[in-house]
Amino acid sequence: MLRIKNVESGYGRLKVLKKVTMHIRAGEIVTIIGANGAGKTSLLKTVSGLIPARSGEILFDMKEIGKLPPEKIVFLGCSLVPEGRQLFAPMTVKENILLGAYPQYRKKRGDQVREDLERIYGLFPRLRERERQLAGTLSGG
Repeated sequence: MLRIKNVESGYGRLKVLKKVTMHIRAGEIVTIIGANGAGKTSLLKTVSGLIPARSGEILFDMKEIGKLPPEKIVFLGCSLVPEGRQLFAPMTVKENILLGAYPQYRKKRGDQVREDLERIYGLFPRLRERERQLAGTLSGG
């Protein structure tokens, strides 16, 4: 599903990733661990197109994505969900969740969006209870 081969990237003249290679199969759960500054976030940003790969190859679902802009990578089904509380506070919980479904809506897959929403609510039932609540009023707990 995701194949990274000899990828190098970084910021300006600073090379952060050097010859990174990995293969992740569909359904596999992978953890990237390392000290602060080891390049974990840089790797994820490179895969998602936020940082350009200087060299190497990034394949997602057998398609080369290493030179694509982030929005095209998202439409192929590969995206980065950053940590933190980056919500749209004046929008409801449900509206915030549905923002991630815009590629599905553009592909006219409303049924898939409804199924995905039900799956999310199954995993996090408290979100269903609060789907009409403004996201900015949620506690951090």
